[in-house]
Amino acid sequence: MERFKPTEPSRCDVNVYRSLFWPQIFFARNLDLRYGWVMKSLVTLMVLMSSICAPIAAQTPLQLTPDEQALFESAHLGKLDQVKRLVSEGTAVDAMDPDHRTPMMFAAFNGHTAVVGFFVEMGAEVDNRDINGRTALMYASSGPFEETVKLLLTKGAQVNVQGTLEGFTALMTAAAEGQTEIVRRLLDHGADRSLEDKDGDTALSFARQKGHAEVVELLESEL
Repeated sequence: MERFKPTEPSRCDVNVYRSLFWPQIFFARNLDLRYGWVMKSLVTLMVLMSSICAPIAAQTPLQLTPDEQALFESAHLGKLDQVKRLVSEGTAVDAMDPDHRTPMMFAAFNGHTAVVGFFVEMGAEVDNRDINGRTALMYASSGPFEETVKLLLTKGAQVNVQGTLEGFTALMTAAAEGQTEIVRRLLDHGADRSLEDKDGDTALSFARQKGHAEVVELLESEL
């Protein structure tokens, strides 16, 4: 997935708010496993169109302050010094956007292990869940970020959390993306390969559908 580069905050700039919606766009790709590219495209379009309604979201109690916006962007880009400065000046490490995403989730999605570690040291909740029930571990498991996944697991991240929208787990996400080493590490920490999402799919079935032979072999070897 192409990651959108955050720009200077502007309440009326659609591109700014689009940068905050990249996690949904990524997870919309999983719909391709069952509903095909048409549904995936429609979901992605709806997510992008929702960015136009950012002024409405800004009226909610979860409106981001300028400092919180800066923290999200710095976490997304892995700028540890800026993250430390903002936190030292009082910006909450567990700030949430209108979709209940936290800076840690943004950092985890891009594999910025040092930033994630700093958030943990400052008391951020490892298992915060976004509006769709996803955790930082689930975000990190989508990419080749073994050190980030290792850190989160070491700090007590729950390995078998299922999202509330589709029922995906970190293991399903890693398997669908062909992240063999992430799958191995999750299994070593007790990931349940038998869990099913809301459509009855498992990590193994996702790996098979996506043609990730190494992941399939690994998951089958654990049976």
